[in-house]
Amino acid sequence: MRKVMKNFLIPFVFLFSFTASTWNVSAATTTTLDEIRDYIRQYYVDLVSEDVLKGSTPQDIVKHLDKYSTYMTKEEYQQFLDSINMEFVGIGVEMDEDPAGIKVVSVLKDGPAARAGLQAGDVITEVDGQKVAGHASEQAVTLITGQEGTTVHLQVLRPATNETLSFDVVREKVNWPNVEFSRLAGNIGYIRLYTFDTDSVKDIEQAIRSLSGVKGWIFDLRDNPGGYVDTAQQILGFFPNVRKAFQLRDRSNQPELYGAIPQSIKMNGPIDVLVNSSSASASEMLAASVKDQRAATLYGQRTFGKGSMQQIFELSDGSVLKLTIARFFSPNGTAIHEVGVKPNVTTAVNKELTTAHRDLIVKQLSSYQSLGKLRNVPADKMFTMKFSRKLLATDTSKLGIKMYELGAQEVPVTAQISKGTQLVIKPNNPLKKGSSYILVIPPTLKSKEGVVMKKGAFLEFSVAK
Repeated sequence: MRKVMKNFLIPFVFLFSFTASTWNVSAATTTTLDEIRDYIRQYYVDLVSEDVLKGSTPQDIVKHLDKYSTYMTKEEYQQFLDSINMEFVGIGVEMDEDPAGIKVVSVLKDGPAARAGLQAGDVITEVDGQKVAGHASEQAVTLITGQEGTTVHLQVLRPATNETLSFDVVREKVNWPNVEFSRLAGNIGYIRLYTFDTDSVKDIEQAIRSLSGVKGWIFDLRDNPGGYVDTAQQILGFFPNVRKAFQLRDRSNQPELYGAIPQSIKMNGPIDVLVNSSSASASEMLAASVKDQRAATLYGQRTFGKGSMQQIFELSDGSVLKLTIARFFSPNGTAIHEVGVKPNVTTAVNKELTTAHRDLIVKQLSSYQSLGKLRNVPADKMFTMKFSRKLLATDTSKLGIKMYELGAQEVPVTAQISKGTQLVIKPNNPLKKGSSYILVIPPTLKSKEGVVMKKGAFLEFSVAK
C-alpha cells in the first residue's frame, strides 16, 4: 500500500481534462476496498460510521463523504493531474458544478468551444445524449472529452436568454496559458493566474521581472479553481509583508498555522486582487491571507467557499482516493468553507478589472483636480477644455496629455490649441463602445504670460454602447 503525500486545494477539475469516454463504475479488489476504508478511518476530516464503510464498491463508499472526496482509476488520476497542469485534449472551457448540469465558467479565446458558440455562463445539461446533472465533475469530464479530432454533442441551457441550444464541438489539443501578464495604462502591472500548478511560481516571477518599474499591481484570480497548496504558499511570498498563509484544522479541530514561502522578488507598490464567485480553494486561501495582513485590496464578489484540503492516496492497484483531510481558515482564523471570502470592494460582475484599474490610476492623480464624470459620450467624442487666459502656443505633443482605457492600454490622442483659450483633445481612433476612460491633463500648460497651471486635471467618462 502506498500513499502519495501531495495536498490539493481544488473544488473541481476542468471539464476538458480527461480523455476517457465512459464513466462505468470501477471494479475494485477486496484489497483496494480495505485500503480505502483504512484511509478514511485515519485521515478523513470527519468521523464516518462503519455502516458507510461496508459499501461494496469505492463509489458506494465515497458517495457518503463530502463532494470533494472521490475515487479515480489510474487513468483518470493522470488526466486529473493534467488538468491542474493545463495539459489536455478537449474543447477549451473551464467548468464549475451547477444544479442543472455543468456550468461554463470561461471559454478559451479562439478555442474549439468558442468557435462553436459556447459562452461563459452556459450550463451543459447533456453530453452525447446523457444527462450530467447530479454527477461528480471528475466523472462528467470523461463524457465531454475524448480523442483528438472526434466530435462531442452538447445540449446547453443559456440562462441569459433562457434558450436551450445544441452544439457540436470538435475536440482538439488545448493550449491554455496559465499565467498572462501585461502593462496596463498608467503603468499598472497586470498578472492573471488561471490555476495554481507546478510552473506558476516560475511564471509569476518572470511576469514580475518583465513588468519592473510599474506603479501598482492587479493580480487576477477570477475563475481560478485552485491547485497545489505549496504553490499558493510560494505565490504569497511575492506579496510584501505577507508572512502567514493559512490555518489548517484536521478532524481534531486544532488550528495549525502555515507560513508563506518568501520569494527573492516582490510586487512593490499598491496591489489589488480580483476575485469572483468562481475563485475557489487556493485562490480563496491567497485572498483571505492578503486581506488579513492588509497586503492587498480585494475587488469583486464573494468567493466560491471551498475551504477544504484534499490529499491523494495511491492504492495498490494504481487507482487513487482523493480524500478531504482538513479544512483551512484565514491566518486570523476566519472560516472560508461554505462561506467564501468577502472582497474589500464589491463590484458588479465583469467590472472587477476596470474598477480596480480606475482606483489605482486615481490614486496616482491625488494632487490633480477631478473634472467629474461624463456618461454615454459618442465614440468620436472630442474634448474641449476652456481656460480664462490665452494659452501659450506650444508643441502640444510634449504636454504629456494621456487618455487611459480602463482595464486596457493607453489611447493615442492629438491635442491642439484653438481660439487662444481652448485646448481640444481628440482620440486618434474611435473609442470602444461601452468602455470607460480617464483623460489626464498634467500641469504643463502655460498662459501667454508664462503662468503655469496650478495643478493637473483629469476627467472620467464612458462611451455609449
